[in-house]
Amino acid sequence: MRNIFIKIISFDFAQINPDICFSLMRKRLLILIALWGIFYGCAGSKAAEEHLTDQQIYNRALEFYQKGKYQKAIETLEKLRYSPSVLADDAHLLTAKAYIKDGQPTLAASELKWLINQYPNSELVEEASYLLGEAYLAASPRPELDQEYTHKAIDAFKDFLDYYPDSKFADSARAGLDSCYEKLAHKQYLSAELYYKMHKDSAAVVYINDIRDKYPDTTWRLWADFLEAKIRLRQGEPEGAEQILKAIFDRNPPEKLARKAQKLLNKIKK
Repeated sequence: MRNIFIKIISFDFAQINPDICFSLMRKRLLILIALWGIFYGCAGSKAAEEHLTDQQIYNRALEFYQKGKYQKAIETLEKLRYSPSVLADDAHLLTAKAYIKDGQPTLAASELKWLINQYPNSELVEEASYLLGEAYLAASPRPELDQEYTHKAIDAFKDFLDYYPDSKFADSARAGLDSCYEKLAHKQYLSAELYYKMHKDSAAVVYINDIRDKYPDTTWRLWADFLEAKIRLRQGEPEGAEQILKAIFDRNPPEKLARKAQKLLNKIKK
């Protein structure tokens, strides 16, 4: 910055036409003033930040978070998170929330586990324990891929409900569990459907029964029943298929499944 000032000031204007010289001098003076303002503005801003209280730093980060500037919030909280401040646990929690919103759930999980382990007596551990399940769930991929994070989310939600059954986050934790079970059931259904398409009905039935045993309250349980009805019909057992289809309607199936089940039922009755 100092070199730029010297170059602007030391330029030999005497070598230029007087009219042009005045115009150039005016422009360069404006540039010099602008650079001076930027230089001292940045220096002043940094100095001001160094004198902010922990509460002011946290409030600034919270403002960034509320405006959707999640990376700015994370950067603002960096020093506060690992300081001896009474707001260090708050900083970890807000950082985790910002990571979740910013699409970085695994980093959020790391922040939350740090908070839970390092500040076990903090009043924020309850919310952090719940958010840990949400972070893992957000990190879990499509059903056809490995579901390690889905299982981690289940463990986190179950642990949370064991420790905090009456928490204000309990209903959300149960909803999170339901989402996990739906995803795992969907994964099993995709395998069953693949075997059905390959005409390997016995293998498909193994997955269908697994869904019934492990995920009986999921939507994919009903889809699994529908798939078995198709298998029964293909194997020349229309009565068994009809019985399964009628049972599906007793469990309030989703609209798409209801249409398909009715279409297959109509086909059997013809």
